Amino acid sequence: MSNPAYPANIFAEIDAASAAFAEQERIPGVALGIVQEGRLVHTVTTGLADREGGRPVEAGTAFRIASMTKNMTALAILSLRDRGWLQLDAPLAHYVPQFGAVKPATRDSALVTVRHLLTHTAGFVTDDPWGDRVLGMSPAELDRVIATGHLFARPPGLAFEYSNLGYALLGRVLTNVSGEPYQGYMRRTFLEPLGMAHTTFDAPAAAARGGYAWGYRLDVDQDGGETWSRERIEPDGEVGAMGGLATTVLDYASYVSFLLGAWPARDEPESGPVRRSSVREMVLWHAPPFVPETPPGARSGQPSAYGYGLTHSTDALLGMRVHHAGGLPGYGSHVLMLPERGWGVFAFGNRTYAPMSRLTLDVAERLHAASPPLPLAPPSPALARAVDAIVVAYASGRIEGGDRPFAVNFLLDVPAALRDAELASLKRRLGEGRLERIEPIHALAGRFVVACAKGRLNGTVTLSPEADSGIQKLVLTAAEA
Repeated sequence: MSNPAYPANIFAEIDAASAAFAEQERIPGVALGIVQEGRLVHTVTTGLADREGGRPVEAGTAFRIASMTKNMTALAILSLRDRGWLQLDAPLAHYVPQFGAVKPATRDSALVTVRHLLTHTAGFVTDDPWGDRVLGMSPAELDRVIATGHLFARPPGLAFEYSNLGYALLGRVLTNVSGEPYQGYMRRTFLEPLGMAHTTFDAPAAAARGGYAWGYRLDVDQDGGETWSRERIEPDGEVGAMGGLATTVLDYASYVSFLLGAWPARDEPESGPVRRSSVREMVLWHAPPFVPETPPGARSGQPSAYGYGLTHSTDALLGMRVHHAGGLPGYGSHVLMLPERGWGVFAFGNRTYAPMSRLTLDVAERLHAASPPLPLAPPSPALARAVDAIVVAYASGRIEGGDRPFAVNFLLDVPAALRDAELASLKRRLGEGRLERIEPIHALAGRFVVACAKGRLNGTVTLSPEADSGIQKLVLTAAEA
């Protein structure tokens, strides 16, 4: 597929970069999809789904996507909340009664809530090596973990610590509240409505049907000798809510398109399996922020925090970046979404813990470099009126006069005489000017630029939350030529 918004060679460049990445990272097979404005615009497949049989990766090849399952589990929890069937801040024991007998971390600990599980702040230890090998755990086995396990590394609510057990318990919450098995609820709520017919929690069944990417590990001994081996397929079970999905590029593109369809907020009727506002709620910073480590040569890590099953990073280059990795014995995966641009990039690989986030970020940066700038959204009438008034004030040299849309605090906080002196100083430095552009931050705030004879006047304005919004804050700075 092609997209006329990009240069003709961009997808060939991405194909080559994906093949080079697979070779560099020693990944037998890679599949990658690019979603834009609600559709799959490009697919990359390279390498082998079956090393022994020589079978290549195709767009319909199924990969285990591991913890990328978590955001679908989180969204299912929000769907129950939206129906009034559960509360995020209710104690977990309300929905999983066995948890009521669990000894707390300390006598003064808060009760574990559903929200703690969603945000990895329940106080459980990070458990990837263990969790990745117990996907097939039975309900009775999970009950034994609840009853006898050493669950708490610290009291709930103190810190972010990634927990597969927490999302396994969310699967139990879904089962108990919905009255049907977790996998059945997920199939009925998401997979069937989104047309994801080749997506399943039952990886062994997917492998038996064919078209499945076998998972591999590469061991290197002290002398540099390499041994490839096929990882066992973890069966479906009680822990599948944390990482059990197997899917294809074609199917997963439907899910990513659905998520991205939550932006921008708008008045249209709902059309997806979960309301758009709940999708947007998932990406808010619900856990303590952090700055992730970055490999040598990469851009410095961007401020990030976990939401509900997704991480939100404030990226200086790409804008709002929403993402999540997945890793299991035999597999690595990553999804990266740029909601402000309507883009999604996701990649699957069939080597243990393959670092697919490096590939998705590289592809997103290539798309960014090849794309025209985002068009500016139109300012709200109130914002446009306020900026026009500021431009008139700059031209006249007087902050007061005419129908200035000021909030009650504006001239009390900075007297008119001081504002006039500021305008005069700026005018001497920059000369006459005209409005060049308004960049809305939202309906009641924005940045603007006035092109002047000797430079630019940059401004930021914030309006008051009244029926007749007025300017409550104004910052002006000079950028001389």
